[in-house]
Amino acid sequence: MINGALDGTRAIDVSGHVAGPYAGSLLGDLGCEVIKVELPGEGDTHRGRNPKYEGYGPSFRALNRNKKSITLNLREREGKKILLDLLATADILIENFRPSTRQKLGLDYAELAKLNAKLIHCSISGYGQSGPYRDKPGFDTIGQALSGMISLVTDLDDPKVAGVSFVDHSAGIFAAHGIMAALLARQKTGQGQFVDVSLLQVAVAFIESHVADYLNGGEAVSRENFPKGRIYSLLDCDGKPFMVHLSGHNKAWEGLLRAAELDHLIGDPRFASRRHRTERHNEIVAFLREKFRAKPRSYWLPRLDENDIPNAPINTIAEVFDDPQIRHMGIPKAIHHPAMGASNLVGSPIDLTGTPPKFYRAAPVLGEHTEEILGRLGYDTRAIAELRAAGVI
Repeated sequence: MINGALDGTRAIDVSGHVAGPYAGSLLGDLGCEVIKVELPGEGDTHRGRNPKYEGYGPSFRALNRNKKSITLNLREREGKKILLDLLATADILIENFRPSTRQKLGLDYAELAKLNAKLIHCSISGYGQSGPYRDKPGFDTIGQALSGMISLVTDLDDPKVAGVSFVDHSAGIFAAHGIMAALLARQKTGQGQFVDVSLLQVAVAFIESHVADYLNGGEAVSRENFPKGRIYSLLDCDGKPFMVHLSGHNKAWEGLLRAAELDHLIGDPRFASRRHRTERHNEIVAFLREKFRAKPRSYWLPRLDENDIPNAPINTIAEVFDDPQIRHMGIPKAIHHPAMGASNLVGSPIDLTGTPPKFYRAAPVLGEHTEEILGRLGYDTRAIAELRAAGVI
Protein backbone atom coordinates (compact mmCIF):
# COMPACT_ATOMS: atom_id res chain seq x y z
CA MET A 1 0.00 0.00 0.00
CA ILE A 2 1.38 3.43 -0.91
CA ASN A 3 1.33 6.35 1.52
CA GLY A 4 0.41 8.99 -1.05
CA ALA A 5 -0.34 9.44 -4.71
CA LEU A 6 3.25 10.61 -5.33
CA ASP A 7 4.91 8.12 -2.97
CA GLY A 8 8.26 7.06 -4.41
CA THR A 9 8.95 10.32 -6.23
CA ARG A 10 11.57 12.86 -5.18
CA ALA A 11 11.66 16.60 -5.88
CA ILE A 12 14.59 18.94 -5.41
CA ASP A 13 13.18 22.37 -4.54
CA VAL A 14 15.68 25.17 -5.14
CA SER A 15 13.01 27.87 -5.07
CA GLY A 16 12.28 30.56 -2.52
CA HIS A 17 9.59 32.93 -1.32
CA VAL A 18 6.06 31.71 -2.32
CA ALA A 19 5.27 30.26 -5.77
CA GLY A 20 7.92 27.53 -5.96
CA PRO A 21 7.72 26.54 -2.30
CA TYR A 22 3.92 26.33 -2.55
CA ALA A 23 4.22 24.00 -5.55
CA GLY A 24 6.65 21.85 -3.58
CA SER A 25 4.38 21.71 -0.54
CA LEU A 26 1.46 20.56 -2.72
CA LEU A 27 3.61 17.73 -4.04
CA GLY A 28 4.75 16.93 -0.52
CA ASP A 29 1.16 16.70 0.68
CA LEU A 30 0.73 13.88 -1.85
CA GLY A 31 3.69 11.88 -0.59
CA CYS A 32 6.54 13.18 -2.75
CA GLU A 33 9.84 13.45 -0.89
CA VAL A 34 10.72 17.13 -1.28
CA ILE A 35 14.28 18.23 -0.52
CA LYS A 36 14.56 21.99 -0.11
CA VAL A 37 17.95 23.47 -1.03
CA GLU A 38 18.81 26.66 0.87
CA LEU A 39 21.79 28.97 1.26
CA PRO A 40 23.94 28.27 4.33
CA GLY A 41 23.28 30.75 7.13
CA GLU A 42 20.50 32.50 5.22
CA GLY A 43 17.99 30.07 3.82
CA ASP A 44 14.85 30.92 1.93
CA THR A 45 14.24 34.68 2.10
CA HIS A 46 10.74 33.93 3.33
CA ARG A 47 12.21 32.58 6.58
CA GLY A 48 12.95 36.18 7.54
CA ARG A 49 9.53 37.59 6.62
CA ASN A 50 8.62 37.96 10.29
CA PRO A 51 11.76 38.50 12.42
CA LYS A 52 9.77 37.65 15.56
CA TYR A 53 9.99 33.96 14.69
CA GLU A 54 13.75 33.87 13.93
CA GLY A 55 13.63 32.07 10.61
CA TYR A 56 10.64 29.83 11.33
CA GLY A 57 7.64 32.05 10.79
CA PRO A 58 4.10 30.73 10.29
CA SER A 59 3.91 31.55 6.57
CA PHE A 60 7.23 29.77 5.98
CA ARG A 61 5.89 26.74 7.87
CA ALA A 62 2.76 26.69 5.70
CA LEU A 63 4.67 26.94 2.41
CA ASN A 64 7.34 24.40 3.34
CA ARG A 65 5.51 21.66 5.16
CA ASN A 66 6.39 18.09 4.17
CA LYS A 67 9.95 19.02 3.15
CA LYS A 68 13.50 18.29 4.19
CA SER A 69 16.18 21.02 4.18
CA ILE A 70 19.76 20.86 3.02
CA THR A 71 22.05 23.88 2.89
CA LEU A 72 24.17 24.28 -0.25
CA ASN A 73 26.13 27.24 -1.55
CA LEU A 74 25.58 26.96 -5.29
CA ARG A 75 28.25 29.58 -5.92
CA GLU A 76 30.82 27.01 -4.82
CA ARG A 77 31.91 24.30 -7.25
CA GLU A 78 31.36 21.55 -4.69
CA GLY A 79 27.90 22.91 -3.91
CA LYS A 80 26.94 22.69 -7.58
CA LYS A 81 28.36 19.16 -7.73
CA ILE A 82 26.21 18.04 -4.80
CA LEU A 83 23.12 19.55 -6.41
CA LEU A 84 23.86 17.72 -9.67
CA ASP A 85 24.37 14.49 -7.74
CA LEU A 86 20.93 14.98 -6.19
CA LEU A 87 19.38 15.72 -9.58
CA ALA A 88 20.95 12.63 -11.17
CA THR A 89 18.40 10.42 -9.40
CA ALA A 90 15.59 12.91 -8.74
CA ASP A 91 12.24 13.00 -10.50
CA ILE A 92 11.57 16.74 -10.27
CA LEU A 93 13.48 20.01 -10.04
CA ILE A 94 11.63 23.16 -8.94
CA GLU A 95 13.39 26.52 -9.17
CA ASN A 96 12.39 30.15 -9.60
CA PHE A 97 15.55 31.80 -10.91
CA ARG A 98 15.52 34.36 -13.68
CA PRO A 99 16.50 32.55 -16.89
CA SER A 100 19.93 34.22 -17.01
CA THR A 101 20.65 33.33 -13.37
CA ARG A 102 19.59 29.73 -13.92
CA GLN A 103 21.95 29.42 -16.87
CA LYS A 104 24.84 30.94 -14.88
CA LEU A 105 24.26 28.29 -12.24
CA GLY A 106 24.51 25.56 -14.87
CA LEU A 107 20.88 24.53 -14.55
CA ASP A 108 20.04 24.52 -18.23
CA TYR A 109 17.44 21.86 -18.96
CA ALA A 110 19.21 20.53 -22.04
CA GLU A 111 22.27 19.77 -19.93
CA LEU A 112 20.31 18.38 -17.01
CA ALA A 113 18.44 16.07 -19.37
CA LYS A 114 21.79 14.53 -20.37
CA LEU A 115 22.45 13.86 -16.70
CA ASN A 116 18.96 12.46 -16.05
CA ALA A 117 16.66 11.95 -19.02
CA LYS A 118 13.70 11.32 -16.73
CA LEU A 119 14.03 14.62 -14.87
CA ILE A 120 11.05 16.99 -14.91
CA HIS A 121 12.42 20.51 -14.61
CA CYS A 122 9.88 23.14 -13.53
CA SER A 123 11.06 26.73 -13.82
CA ILE A 124 8.90 29.50 -12.34
CA SER A 125 9.85 32.97 -13.55
CA GLY A 126 8.34 36.42 -13.72
CA TYR A 127 7.87 36.62 -17.48
CA GLY A 128 8.85 33.30 -19.06
CA GLN A 129 11.96 32.12 -20.85
CA SER A 130 11.98 34.66 -23.70
CA GLY A 131 10.76 38.10 -24.67
CA PRO A 132 11.67 41.69 -23.76
CA TYR A 133 10.93 41.22 -20.04
CA ARG A 134 12.74 37.87 -19.76
CA ASP A 135 15.36 38.97 -17.22
CA LYS A 136 13.38 41.57 -15.30
CA PRO A 137 12.61 40.77 -11.66
CA GLY A 138 9.05 39.60 -11.16
CA PHE A 139 6.86 39.43 -8.07
CA ASP A 140 3.24 38.63 -7.29
CA THR A 141 2.13 42.26 -7.18
CA ILE A 142 3.90 43.02 -10.46
CA GLY A 143 2.09 40.13 -12.13
CA GLN A 144 -1.22 41.35 -10.71
CA ALA A 145 -0.56 44.84 -12.02
CA LEU A 146 0.71 43.99 -15.50
CA SER A 147 -2.00 41.40 -16.18
CA GLY A 148 -4.87 43.70 -15.29
CA MET A 149 -5.85 41.51 -12.35
CA ILE A 150 -5.34 44.15 -9.69
CA SER A 151 -7.54 46.60 -11.58
CA LEU A 152 -10.45 44.28 -10.78
CA VAL A 153 -9.93 44.47 -7.01
CA THR A 154 -8.74 48.01 -6.31
CA ASP A 155 -9.86 51.59 -6.76
CA LEU A 156 -7.66 52.89 -9.57
CA ASP A 157 -7.89 56.41 -8.16
CA ASP A 158 -6.39 55.15 -4.89
CA PRO A 159 -4.69 51.84 -5.76
CA LYS A 160 -3.84 49.41 -2.98
CA VAL A 161 -2.45 45.90 -2.93
CA ALA A 162 -5.06 43.19 -2.71
CA GLY A 163 -3.88 41.75 0.60
CA VAL A 164 -3.42 38.25 -0.84
CA SER A 165 -0.79 36.89 -3.22
CA PHE A 166 -3.15 35.62 -5.92
CA VAL A 167 -0.46 35.21 -8.56
CA ASP A 168 2.21 33.52 -6.44
CA HIS A 169 -0.21 30.95 -5.09
CA SER A 170 -1.93 30.28 -8.39
CA ALA A 171 1.51 29.95 -10.03
CA GLY A 172 2.36 27.32 -7.43
CA ILE A 173 -0.85 25.46 -8.23
CA PHE A 174 -0.24 25.62 -12.00
CA ALA A 175 3.36 24.49 -11.47
CA ALA A 176 2.20 21.44 -9.50
CA HIS A 177 -0.42 20.83 -12.20
CA GLY A 178 2.24 20.92 -14.93
CA ILE A 179 4.61 18.70 -12.96
CA MET A 180 1.96 16.05 -12.40
CA ALA A 181 0.99 16.14 -16.08
CA ALA A 182 4.67 15.64 -16.95
CA LEU A 183 4.89 12.72 -14.51
CA LEU A 184 1.91 11.10 -16.23
CA ALA A 185 3.46 11.70 -19.68
CA ARG A 186 6.74 10.21 -18.46
CA GLN A 187 4.97 6.95 -17.66
CA LYS A 188 4.13 6.71 -21.36
CA THR A 189 7.35 8.05 -22.90
CA GLY A 190 10.02 7.38 -20.29
CA GLN A 191 11.22 10.96 -20.77
CA GLY A 192 11.13 14.02 -18.56
CA GLN A 193 10.46 17.52 -19.85
CA PHE A 194 10.75 21.22 -19.11
CA VAL A 195 7.76 22.89 -17.41
CA ASP A 196 7.71 26.66 -17.96
CA VAL A 197 5.49 28.68 -15.60
CA SER A 198 5.52 32.47 -15.55
CA LEU A 199 3.77 34.74 -13.08
CA LEU A 200 2.55 36.97 -15.90
CA GLN A 201 0.97 34.22 -17.98
CA VAL A 202 -0.56 32.63 -14.89
CA ALA A 203 -2.11 35.98 -13.92
CA VAL A 204 -3.64 36.50 -17.35
CA ALA A 205 -4.88 32.90 -17.50
CA PHE A 206 -6.36 33.18 -14.00
CA ILE A 207 -8.68 35.98 -15.13
CA GLU A 208 -9.39 34.53 -18.58
CA SER A 209 -13.12 33.99 -18.03
CA HIS A 210 -13.41 37.57 -16.77
CA VAL A 211 -11.75 39.09 -19.84
CA ALA A 212 -13.31 36.76 -22.42
CA ASP A 213 -16.00 39.32 -23.33
CA TYR A 214 -13.33 41.94 -24.06
CA LEU A 215 -11.24 39.49 -26.11
CA ASN A 216 -14.28 38.81 -28.24
CA GLY A 217 -15.37 42.36 -28.94
CA GLY A 218 -17.34 43.11 -25.77
CA GLU A 219 -16.97 45.39 -22.79
CA ALA A 220 -13.94 45.06 -20.54
CA VAL A 221 -14.82 43.77 -17.09
CA SER A 222 -14.29 46.09 -14.12
CA ARG A 223 -15.25 46.35 -10.48
CA GLU A 224 -18.15 48.57 -11.53
CA ASN A 225 -19.76 46.16 -14.00
CA PHE A 226 -18.95 42.71 -12.57
CA PRO A 227 -21.58 41.38 -12.61
CA LYS A 228 -24.40 43.81 -12.12
CA GLY A 229 -27.85 42.57 -11.27
CA ARG A 230 -26.74 39.43 -9.41
CA ILE A 231 -24.19 40.12 -6.67
CA TYR A 232 -24.86 42.48 -3.77
CA SER A 233 -22.57 43.37 -0.87
CA LEU A 234 -24.76 44.59 1.97
CA LEU A 235 -24.58 45.94 5.52
CA ASP A 236 -26.81 45.32 8.52
CA CYS A 237 -27.83 47.77 11.26
CA ASP A 238 -24.58 47.09 13.13
CA GLY A 239 -22.44 47.69 10.07
CA LYS A 240 -21.67 43.99 9.70
CA PRO A 241 -21.21 43.14 5.99
CA PHE A 242 -22.59 40.16 4.11
CA MET A 243 -22.81 38.94 0.54
CA VAL A 244 -25.73 37.80 -1.60
CA HIS A 245 -25.20 36.06 -4.95
CA LEU A 246 -28.24 35.34 -7.12
CA SER A 247 -28.60 32.92 -9.98
CA GLY A 248 -29.87 34.51 -13.19
CA HIS A 249 -33.50 33.43 -13.05
CA ASN A 250 -36.46 35.36 -11.66
CA LYS A 251 -37.17 32.83 -8.92
CA ALA A 252 -33.96 33.82 -7.16
CA TRP A 253 -34.80 37.52 -7.45
CA GLU A 254 -38.25 36.92 -5.98
CA GLY A 255 -36.74 34.86 -3.15
CA LEU A 256 -34.41 37.74 -2.31
CA LEU A 257 -37.34 40.16 -2.16
CA ARG A 258 -39.26 37.84 0.16
CA ALA A 259 -36.22 37.42 2.43
CA ALA A 260 -35.79 41.20 2.52
CA GLU A 261 -39.49 41.74 3.34
CA LEU A 262 -39.91 43.59 0.04
CA ASP A 263 -42.69 41.37 -1.33
CA HIS A 264 -44.46 44.38 -2.83
CA LEU A 265 -41.70 44.62 -5.46
CA ILE A 266 -42.37 41.13 -6.82
CA GLY A 267 -43.66 41.59 -10.34
CA ASP A 268 -42.52 45.21 -10.54
CA PRO A 269 -41.83 45.77 -14.28
CA ARG A 270 -38.75 47.86 -13.49
CA PHE A 271 -37.00 44.68 -12.29
CA ALA A 272 -38.79 42.10 -14.42
CA SER A 273 -35.74 40.48 -16.02
CA ARG A 274 -32.02 40.11 -15.47
CA ARG A 275 -31.44 42.79 -18.11
CA HIS A 276 -33.70 45.21 -16.21
CA ARG A 277 -31.91 44.40 -12.94
CA THR A 278 -28.52 44.92 -14.55
CA GLU A 279 -29.56 48.33 -15.84
CA ARG A 280 -30.98 49.31 -12.43
CA HIS A 281 -28.24 47.70 -10.34
CA ASN A 282 -27.33 50.82 -8.37
CA GLU A 283 -30.98 51.54 -7.61
CA ILE A 284 -31.41 47.99 -6.31
CA VAL A 285 -28.30 48.22 -4.14
CA ALA A 286 -29.61 51.45 -2.62
CA PHE A 287 -32.98 50.09 -1.52
CA LEU A 288 -31.56 46.72 -0.40
CA ARG A 289 -29.00 48.45 1.77
CA GLU A 290 -31.66 50.71 3.25
CA LYS A 291 -33.78 47.67 4.11
CA PHE A 292 -31.02 45.47 5.48
CA ARG A 293 -29.70 48.26 7.71
CA ALA A 294 -32.95 48.04 9.69
CA LYS A 295 -32.04 44.78 11.48
CA PRO A 296 -28.96 42.74 12.42
CA ARG A 297 -27.22 40.29 10.14
CA SER A 298 -28.25 37.43 12.44
CA TYR A 299 -31.85 38.18 11.47
CA TRP A 300 -31.30 38.39 7.71
CA LEU A 301 -29.03 35.43 7.00
CA PRO A 302 -31.54 32.78 8.21
CA ARG A 303 -34.26 34.45 6.13
CA LEU A 304 -32.02 34.28 3.07
CA ASP A 305 -31.37 30.60 3.80
CA GLU A 306 -35.09 29.92 4.12
CA ASN A 307 -35.58 31.34 0.63
CA ASP A 308 -32.63 29.35 -0.78
CA ILE A 309 -30.61 32.48 -1.54
CA PRO A 310 -26.81 31.96 -1.52
CA ASN A 311 -25.39 34.21 1.19
CA ALA A 312 -22.52 34.51 3.62
CA PRO A 313 -21.17 36.92 6.17
CA ILE A 314 -18.10 38.76 4.93
CA ASN A 315 -15.79 37.39 7.60
CA THR A 316 -12.57 38.83 8.86
CA ILE A 317 -9.75 36.30 9.11
CA ALA A 318 -10.33 36.23 12.87
CA GLU A 319 -13.95 35.18 12.24
CA VAL A 320 -13.32 32.50 9.60
CA PHE A 321 -12.07 29.82 11.95
CA ASP A 322 -15.11 30.02 14.22
CA ASP A 323 -17.40 29.15 11.32
CA PRO A 324 -19.15 25.78 11.87
CA GLN A 325 -18.49 24.54 8.32
CA ILE A 326 -14.79 25.38 8.60
CA ARG A 327 -14.66 23.55 11.92
CA HIS A 328 -16.47 20.58 10.38
CA MET A 329 -13.77 20.42 7.69
CA GLY A 330 -11.17 20.04 10.43
CA ILE A 331 -9.51 23.36 9.75
CA PRO A 332 -7.02 24.27 11.09
CA LYS A 333 -4.96 21.11 11.41
CA ALA A 334 -2.03 20.78 13.80
CA ILE A 335 1.43 19.66 12.70
CA HIS A 336 4.34 19.11 15.10
CA HIS A 337 8.07 19.68 14.79
CA PRO A 338 10.20 17.90 17.41
CA ALA A 339 12.19 21.05 18.22
CA MET A 340 9.90 23.91 17.15
CA GLY A 341 6.60 22.60 18.50
CA ALA A 342 3.13 22.75 17.00
CA SER A 343 1.86 24.80 14.08
CA ASN A 344 -1.74 25.28 12.99
CA LEU A 345 -2.13 25.07 9.21
CA VAL A 346 -4.92 24.76 6.66
CA GLY A 347 -3.27 22.02 4.60
CA SER A 348 -4.26 20.62 1.22
CA PRO A 349 -7.68 21.71 -0.09
CA ILE A 350 -8.30 18.43 -1.92
CA ASP A 351 -9.16 14.95 -0.71
CA LEU A 352 -8.54 11.59 -2.35
CA THR A 353 -10.34 8.51 -1.07
CA GLY A 354 -7.44 6.14 -1.71
CA THR A 355 -4.35 8.32 -1.27
CA PRO A 356 -5.39 11.37 0.76
CA PRO A 357 -2.99 14.28 1.23
CA LYS A 358 -1.28 14.23 4.61
CA PHE A 359 1.06 16.10 6.90
CA TYR A 360 4.14 13.90 6.77
CA ARG A 361 6.49 16.31 8.50
CA ALA A 362 6.59 19.90 9.69
CA ALA A 363 8.58 22.53 7.78
CA PRO A 364 12.29 22.04 8.45
CA VAL A 365 14.62 24.30 10.33
CA LEU A 366 17.46 25.54 8.15
CA GLY A 367 19.71 22.66 7.09
CA GLU A 368 17.92 20.17 9.32
CA HIS A 369 18.47 17.24 6.97
CA THR A 370 21.86 18.15 5.49
CA GLU A 371 23.76 15.27 7.07
CA GLU A 372 21.04 12.74 6.20
CA ILE A 373 20.94 13.74 2.53
CA LEU A 374 24.70 13.98 2.12
CA GLY A 375 25.03 10.60 3.78
CA ARG A 376 22.90 9.12 1.00
CA LEU A 377 25.40 10.51 -1.50
CA GLY A 378 28.29 8.81 0.28
CA TYR A 379 29.71 11.67 2.35
CA ASP A 380 30.99 10.54 5.75
CA THR A 381 31.17 12.62 8.93
CA ARG A 382 34.65 13.94 8.16
CA ALA A 383 33.76 14.95 4.60
CA ILE A 384 30.64 16.73 5.82
CA ALA A 385 32.67 18.63 8.41
CA GLU A 386 35.10 19.74 5.69
CA LEU A 387 32.24 20.95 3.50
CA ARG A 388 30.84 22.93 6.41
CA ALA A 389 34.21 24.49 7.20
CA ALA A 390 34.60 25.52 3.55
CA GLY A 391 31.20 27.22 3.50
CA VAL A 392 29.77 24.78 0.97
CA ILE A 393 26.97 23.67 3.32
